[in-house]
Amino acid sequence: MKRRGFVALVGGFFLLALRQAAHAICNPSLVRWFAHGPEFVQARGKRSPQLGSYFIQWFGHSSFLIQSGSQTMVVTDPNLNVTPGIQADAITVSNDHFTHNNVGAVSGSPLILRGITSRQTWNPIRTTVKDIIIVNIPSQRGPVYGLVANSIFIYEMGSLCLCHLGNMGHLFTPEQEKILQKVDVMMTPIDAMTNLGFDDLVKVIEQVRPPVVIPMHYDVPQQADLFATHIGDRYPIRRIRESRLVLNRAMLPKSTEIFILTHPRPLFSSE
Repeated sequence: MKRRGFVALVGGFFLLALRQAAHAICNPSLVRWFAHGPEFVQARGKRSPQLGSYFIQWFGHSSFLIQSGSQTMVVTDPNLNVTPGIQADAITVSNDHFTHNNVGAVSGSPLILRGITSRQTWNPIRTTVKDIIIVNIPSQRGPVYGLVANSIFIYEMGSLCLCHLGNMGHLFTPEQEKILQKVDVMMTPIDAMTNLGFDDLVKVIEQVRPPVVIPMHYDVPQQADLFATHIGDRYPIRRIRESRLVLNRAMLPKSTEIFILTHPRPLFSSE
């Protein structure tokens, strides 16, 4: 298989990170490096994942608190709405915009995992924080930002696989699509301005078909209403009355549904 898309852009770094991620069972297609180049393989084996419930809390924009069944806590893309002093074991940062990079608001001496470098290039990450495996794969932001690097983060917790798209501004490449086929929960930007428009978002969801899609990267509730109107004839819409959600594998829908969490600090209310 020839290198193409973003594999070609990041070369050996991408391949190395995916090879290192081969033990992550929620990545069904990962690259192993052979003498003649990369080859996609099925990574989910006979291992039986541990069951349990997992907690997700949305802080607005693209920031979430992800908590495993063992109470390991990871904050994604902390923004200005993150309550100062909240504790976490790790922070993931998909890009360095100030609405995604307010790491100082998180206490507890967290491990800070920056998905891009100071030169705006992809920074490969593969690590385990207690019982959560964290891997990132390269992507790009939208044309508004000059197609600079963005990191897609994947979190494996026992029986669930979560994916945070950051500020992804393109459809999935064939390689990304293969890697994300077993994602259970996908956090997707819906601002339709600096990232993908609604039509392309539908295509992204159809590429992966995760059981749960959680819209993010907006701070005006009407944006979620517009997205729901656009996509509601394709997928069921669940409006969650809180900004938090408890999930386990038994609760996952059999096919894709859109879970719209209540914005914790909206700029304008739609009510």
